[in-house]
Amino acid sequence: MSKKNWSTRLAFIVTTSAFAVGLGNIWRFPYIAGEGGGGAFLLVYIILILLIGIPIMLTEIALGRMAHTTPMVGYGKLGKNNMWNGIGWLGITASLLIMSYYVMILAWIVYYIWESFSGNIALVETQDLSEHFNTIASDLHTIIFIVLAIMISATLIVRQGLKSGLERYSKWMMIILILMLIALTIWSSTLDSALEGYRWFLYPDFAKINLEVIISALGQLFFSIGVGMTISFAFGSYTSSKENLVTSTAWVVLTDTIFAILAGLLIFPAIFSFGLSPDSGPNLIFVTMATVFSTIEQGTWLGSIFFLLLFFAGFTSLISAIQGIKDSFVDKFHVSDRRALLSAAGIITLVSVPVVFSYSEDPILLFGMTMFGLLDYLTNTIMLPLGGLLIAVFAGHVIGFTKLKKQINMGAENIAIGDYWQPILKYIIPLAILVILINGII
Repeated sequence: MSKKNWSTRLAFIVTTSAFAVGLGNIWRFPYIAGEGGGGAFLLVYIILILLIGIPIMLTEIALGRMAHTTPMVGYGKLGKNNMWNGIGWLGITASLLIMSYYVMILAWIVYYIWESFSGNIALVETQDLSEHFNTIASDLHTIIFIVLAIMISATLIVRQGLKSGLERYSKWMMIILILMLIALTIWSSTLDSALEGYRWFLYPDFAKINLEVIISALGQLFFSIGVGMTISFAFGSYTSSKENLVTSTAWVVLTDTIFAILAGLLIFPAIFSFGLSPDSGPNLIFVTMATVFSTIEQGTWLGSIFFLLLFFAGFTSLISAIQGIKDSFVDKFHVSDRRALLSAAGIITLVSVPVVFSYSEDPILLFGMTMFGLLDYLTNTIMLPLGGLLIAVFAGHVIGFTKLKKQINMGAENIAIGDYWQPILKYIIPLAILVILINGII
């Protein structure tokens, strides 16, 4: 049984939002939206957030509160069969693997903060910025050193406890995050072709909406709010029966979506103003935006703020994930907080080393992929969708809608869920996730 509780409702909303708001919003969302046609992708994404995003996250949090313990033992407790704990094992394993390459991307970002602040980026010719990224990623000793520094910092924060550590630091980092994002978005609105960027991002071209865009939006939704990682289950176990889960979860998902949209309102006006391509893929942040900052007069400090913003977004997700994994280890293995924390941080750090070596001159290939590529494929294409599918099936068919509805509406005031949620939970969500899973495997 969880011995931890959120200090306030606001702490629950802010900290859970800090977990959801991460690199998925500011790094991944813009380039996925760019590949999906801008406004067409955004429209589909918002519809899916309402139909699937809020229900699935609400379900996972409610299951955590119902179990009042973490996922590696909570699913078995609820399903009255330890076999169901496999869902928790799958989610925690996915979280560990994702954080192992997540922290490498954070190390790249730290490197870019220094490159921007020192003015080194401005010295690189525009056509050489792609190769410059490869040079940074292959500076293995420096990247590993930064990874260690990040993991030590994250461990020290989580070690301070739920209220003094995760809650307190998430609150301040979220405040800094929103201020920096708004400031940069205002700057972006002053650029010459900002209106063209807004038009491309906000106005949907319905001809571009197809199955591929829908599947891409579903995949982004899962990555962004962390479906299948079971961290939301752990956070749900910290909530009281008086907590209004419906409105609190809606606020979390709304916050996550607002951050993603603001990232688009920042990045696409800048891209169109400098004649760059909006569908540049994963390099959109590290190469395309670096191109913007290297060619403008205020690029040194604007680039530094941008990459610092990106770091804070990712770091809040990292410490949230470590908190959830650590508490899961405590409940499952009956070890001390200290040992569980060192185990969680140690596993992430150890796995991150071969991931970093994916960018060595002669990387080890498994199934034709680098360690980074393999873990990215396993987690985002298989493990997260599979975890989400199992959660939906477990909630709708093992726990049952009536029991789940009672738990979700416990503490609800004016807004509660009705019976119309039953087909969404039992059929629409599992079917949507199954499409993602099959498409990814194919």
